[in-house]
Amino acid sequence: MNTLTKIATALPALALLSACATTAPTTPNASETPVKDSMPDAAYDRMAAAPYTCTDDSTIMAKQSINKKQAMVNATLPKVKWAEQKIVLNGGVQGDVASYVNDSNPEATYAWHMKGDKGIFAIKWANGKEYQVNCQI
Repeated sequence: MNTLTKIATALPALALLSACATTAPTTPNASETPVKDSMPDAAYDRMAAAPYTCTDDSTIMAKQSINKKQAMVNATLPKVKWAEQKIVLNGGVQGDVASYVNDSNPEATYAWHMKGDKGIFAIKWANGKEYQVNCQI
């Protein structure tokens, strides 16, 4: 086989490979990325999350990281049409109060505060609207 035939035969494969290699990946918008897909930076033990019963028929399953710098919350809030929405929040413990916030979504800020067997979960939207539930284990 001569060199020209070999090049002509390999050309479609080279074109396909170069097209794949030059296609840059795209990053989704923050508003398109669900909060629940966030991966925690801190390690969590194998203990089950604590179940909280809240006002407005809401429920929260909350778990702190081992170093207490993050909390994972699984929230069911019927008033805001959430069913098992998972959120990772950052913060820490000061005294006997643990406070965590997630403000990575430009449309809303989420907060989770715990003291003893009580908790408060709050949402504040960019338009100023707020929602809060009081919870207890």
